[in-house]
Amino acid sequence: MADPRYDEAIFPTDLLLALAMIAPERGVQPECLCRGLGFSVEDLSKPTTRVSYRQASLMIRRALEAIPDPALGLTLGARGTLGSMGLIGHAMAMCPTLGEAMNLALEHLVLTGAVGYRIELRVGGGLLWLELEHNFPDPDIQAFITEEAFASALTYARALTGGKANPVQVDFTHPERGSGAFAHEVFGVPVRFGCTRNRFVLEPSLLALPVPTHHPLGLRQALDLLEQFTRQERAKDDLCSAVERAAYRTLTSGITLEDIARELNMSSRTLRRRLAGSGMSFEALVENVRKTRALSLLTHSDAAVERVAQETGYSDVRNFRRAFKRWTGVSPSEYRH
Repeated sequence: MADPRYDEAIFPTDLLLALAMIAPERGVQPECLCRGLGFSVEDLSKPTTRVSYRQASLMIRRALEAIPDPALGLTLGARGTLGSMGLIGHAMAMCPTLGEAMNLALEHLVLTGAVGYRIELRVGGGLLWLELEHNFPDPDIQAFITEEAFASALTYARALTGGKANPVQVDFTHPERGSGAFAHEVFGVPVRFGCTRNRFVLEPSLLALPVPTHHPLGLRQALDLLEQFTRQERAKDDLCSAVERAAYRTLTSGITLEDIARELNMSSRTLRRRLAGSGMSFEALVENVRKTRALSLLTHSDAAVERVAQETGYSDVRNFRRAFKRWTGVSPSEYRH
């Protein structure tokens, strides 16, 4: 089943506008990046413009070809401002603490400019971390997107706390591509490449840092506007995202429709019916999570095929090889080489 979310125009244009703005600095005409995609450079600056993942990924791919800078994502993320996020940035600045601002951003992740990925807040070993996983199997642009996302997260966290919020470690699944020194400069902490997870690691105490611009009435007004703005599309998108998040968490321990339906407080029949109403199926979503994870690991890490099979939920590597051949037309080893 083809994933209909490729063509849903749900993404704000923050990241694409940033690419269009940096293009002239690098000798590239921004109009060339947009040509034939159904929108213009002028459209990117309109707050109501929404693009699909297909449109966004094509423009990003063009930009990466025209601007061969391995640190481009880091550069854009470090340049970001809360104001560039519009209403969600304003609402975050009204929150009492960094933790509440982070939770608000995660709840309305698409409005922050996120393109085709999800982020979950996790806790363990006395630390907490933001873990990023991509929604679509598109490894050619994932390094750029992930580096931009984490650099942006740090920029916003520092802006909210007067520069007091800093990570203790940053992990990327992709290999170091020539941006390692700049990554260390941006984050100011150890940056590891070729990891099994994209993680932005923090001290839990940072969540309690106060936001100096907190304003209770302003926050209430901003939250009301956010609710009005997102109510119409939230239900369909949230259900697919919730299933993918649950599937991702349980990839290595086994995924069942019944378990995920129970986690979402509905019957398995109801879950199937609601997914069908969104043009998706449980099996297609789980397969998408597995495929995306497998492509990311095979592209960005040197993990053995057997390890990749385990990480994507296959206890038998032969079944993984058959599935991968079905997804891509080649074996895992052929894809990697």
